[in-house]
Amino acid sequence: MVSPIPRSALRLVSNISYLESFGISGSRLSALLRRQPRVVSQPESQLRESVSGALEMGFSADSKMFIHAFAVGSPTKYLYRKLDLFRSLGFLEAECMEMFRKAPTLLATGEEKLRIGVDFFMNTVKCEKTVLIRRPVCLMFSLEGRVIPRCRVIQILKAKRLLKKDSMFYTALFLGEREFLKEFVSEFRDDAEELMIAYKGLTCYTTSQE
Repeated sequence: MVSPIPRSALRLVSNISYLESFGISGSRLSALLRRQPRVVSQPESQLRESVSGALEMGFSADSKMFIHAFAVGSPTKYLYRKLDLFRSLGFLEAECMEMFRKAPTLLATGEEKLRIGVDFFMNTVKCEKTVLIRRPVCLMFSLEGRVIPRCRVIQILKAKRLLKKDSMFYTALFLGEREFLKEFVSEFRDDAEELMIAYKGLTCYTTSQE
């Protein structure tokens, strides 16, 4: 006697077929199944709601951000709360929407993390609001684990006039750790020990970028 096909398997097949109708197939589908299998295994009604929400927000089905948008759940469920948050921090609605389209995972990020991140970049690093609008992913990075340690290193390099461009701080944020240490620590042999100490947080440095 042939065993019945499990409901979970039928749901998976149905969801995959639904996603393929939006052109999500091949390597894109494989990556989604590998990295976020829960998205494809959820009830079809929830998946459809999430996809519809992403489309309503203006994400094109063939854009790289489309999968990220519906993978956070129902984007519109988070939208209005996050709009209120960013508007309270000085952003216009159009600026908020631009940020969400560039980094949809902001919608599912905790409000306290975002509030602290905006405060740090704008009031401590003294970056312009336009920088966060262009690079909202900065707000997704860990302050303690990534942003502040690299900020300390960049501060020392700027004080010693070893950096050619002020924008190098933002470049540094997006590098992997090995690349960052090579380019911003090991590259400066005479100061490498001091830079590494600052990076590891073994001494006190102000994080002001003035």
